[in-house]
Parts: sequence; structure tokens; C-alpha cells
Amino acid sequence: MMKRLAVSLSCLLFLSGCSWMSFDVPFFGDAPETVQKEERTEQPRRASASVSPEARKYLEEARKYWTGSGECVDPETAAGLLDKAIEADPLDPAPYLLRSRALSDLGYLNDAFSDATKAIRLSPTAEAYATRGLICLKQHQPRGAQRDFEYAEKLDPKEPLLYVYRSAAAFLEDRKNDACDDLERACELGLCLPWEKAQQNKVCR
Repeated sequence: MMKRLAVSLSCLLFLSGCSWMSFDVPFFGDAPETVQKEERTEQPRRASASVSPEARKYLEEARKYWTGSGECVDPETAAGLLDKAIEADPLDPAPYLLRSRALSDLGYLNDAFSDATKAIRLSPTAEAYATRGLICLKQHQPRGAQRDFEYAEKLDPKEPLLYVYRSAAAFLEDRKNDACDDLERACELGLCLPWEKAQQNKVCR
């Protein structure tokens, strides 16, 4: 088993503003192993054509809790604002996806998984699948993560976030070369900070 790698991978999450997550690879914390029911049989609902002004206001306010460098300084407060955004417009996928990240930071992994799934049903994007894949990794569900990463790649193989998160799975499985290849691919697609961090820490070269 690979020893814990103290590599902070800072990733800019496109499409949802300035949100990002930093994490150590391959360590994701001590969340208990859980089993999630597969719910992909339902047809995804369409997102609303236009977001309500009230929902947009709460969403933008929540995004302020992610710093310019990407750190979520207060995920609990951000999640509360996103609760209000969802209440104002339950068909907008953006607050579900952002709240899933805040809840993941707080350790509420089942709720984070549920929110990511709702975002997928409303708008099945590569970013949403990649985000849920990372949550699966935190839940110690590598097969679920692999499936979500595969879906993400089919939807948009040019989504750099996919490769950053998939590299975490490779590090967990002691596949260092694959992990570094994914980080380099993410950099080629415009997301270079994780690759640069890995090089600085002499994990990749």
C-alpha cells in the first residue's frame, strides 16, 4: 500500500464559479464505508430555463465563502445559503452541486452524494459526475467512483476536473504512473495547479 502522500491538489471547478476542493492523496479522512443505492434508472429532469433572482442571489452569496485561491472558509454557512437557493428554485442544478461540495467538506457524505445525484438528474454534466465520483472515493466506494468517472469521460473527455479527481483514485490504488498521467492531462486541458503541486512535492515528474 502506498504511504500517505502529502500532496495538496487544488482544483478549480469550472461551471460553478470559484469553487474548488483541496485534499491529500490518497487520504480522504475516516468516513465510514457506506453503500449507496444506484438510482440512474430515472430520466433526468430538465433544469429550469432561467434561475429565479432570489435563488441566484443566495447562490452568489454562498460562492463568496470560497476564496480567490479556492478554499471554502465556511462550508456550514455556505450550505445554509444554498439551502435557501434550492428552496427558491429546486430545478436549478448549480446549488445542488455546490452544496454537495460544502457537505462533503463537512463530512456529510451521504447528503453530499444525494445532492450530486440531484444535480446529475437535473443536468448530467461531466463536472457533476466527476464530483460525485470524488464523493464515492471519500465513502470508500471505488467501483462507484470508477463508474462515475467513466460517465464523465463519455460526456466530456475535455473536462479537466475529471482527470484531477480520477488521479486521486489512481493514487489510492497505488497506480502512481496513471495518476500522474491524469494530472498532466488535466494541465493540458487548462487545469495545471494539481500537476504543478505534484511535481513540486516530487510525486510526479
